[in-house]
Amino acid sequence: MELFIIQTGGTIDKGYPRSRGGFAFELGEPAARQIISRSRFSGTVHFMVACRKDSQYIDEKDLIKLEECIRDCGAGYVIVTHGTDTLIDTGKWLSKRITRCVVLTGAFLPETFKDSDADINFGMALGAVQILKDGVYIAMNGLVIPANQAEREPETGLFRYIT
Repeated sequence: MELFIIQTGGTIDKGYPRSRGGFAFELGEPAARQIISRSRFSGTVHFMVACRKDSQYIDEKDLIKLEECIRDCGAGYVIVTHGTDTLIDTGKWLSKRITRCVVLTGAFLPETFKDSDADINFGMALGAVQILKDGVYIAMNGLVIPANQAEREPETGLFRYIT
């Protein structure tokens, strides 16, 4: 199995600042690299970077770069790590342009935090990308949802199906 993990940034990839002082987090290496190493995944993994930004700052240029990265993945499986704020927007944007299976995921807490949801979300994405039909999906908080049927609960921020 050949897996392509495309990083865009977001909370999943945030870490403590390397500089002294302050409370701002910095985007670092793909958190998926650490998750994969713990999972004992036996396939071939390729890491790509579309951008390293908080998802609130992803623009059309970044989305076009992400689309190009996905198209460059050949026949492999594709997971995109992304910030939760605009994850659904990106999923819907890709749904209009991509005809293969792509699963987007992220985390509410950085992967480096003890109680992060990064491992479970990424694990859901890894399982889902191997069995789903073509389309763009969101794997978050225990659900795998077609991007065009996803929304966030306004009070909790959790992802859910549009009803």
